[in-house]
Amino acid sequence: MTARWTIATLAALVSSPVIGSDTETRLFAVMVDGRPAGEFRLTIRTGDDGNETASVTANVQVRSLLGGYHYSYRGREVWSGGRLRQLDASSDDNGKKHLIHAASDGERLRVTVDGAPRPARADVWPTTYWRCPPAAKAGQPIALLDADTGEEQAARIDSVAPQSLTIAGRPISCTRVAVSAPVPAVLHYDGRGRLVGQETVEDGHRTVLTLREIQR
Repeated sequence: MTARWTIATLAALVSSPVIGSDTETRLFAVMVDGRPAGEFRLTIRTGDDGNETASVTANVQVRSLLGGYHYSYRGREVWSGGRLRQLDASSDDNGKKHLIHAASDGERLRVTVDGAPRPARADVWPTTYWRCPPAAKAGQPIALLDADTGEEQAARIDSVAPQSLTIAGRPISCTRVAVSAPVPAVLHYDGRGRLVGQETVEDGHRTVLTLREIQR
């Protein structure tokens, strides 16, 4: 049976640790340039061994007088010991489609993009951004793995600071992480290091993810 946690219990849930195996789904509303544009869904399963599996789906549609834009993403990540161990993803960025597979061999992350091999660092941070990197600190250089293209990107954490974020009309204590990257990002994480809010700007368009519900 699925329990739906909404406005009244969201504050307690995002700040409380859960011991042992658990599964939760976080639903985010997507806004592009201030207008509703779709949904981002994140399901996280944590095993008794502490390993995490995250399934991510996103669907975005933007319509304007100059034409439309669509984006979809389907991905699955396996994390262990604070590092990405496996990623499988498919994306369609307004007609630009890619299939990505990545698997750790211990020293490196072996990535294939549309069947072509591409090496990457073992400590990359996927741009799904659902999980805060361990020991994140201001000025820290990081390597991103673009979850849409499989490209490794150099980036930097600009700032890490506590901040109150309003979610479902209630203030929540979060950690704000600002990232300098090809697509700059401002990210918010709860006490478990899981995403509760995101803002990115690409090609002059501002995209905001706002947590609206947690299902357990």
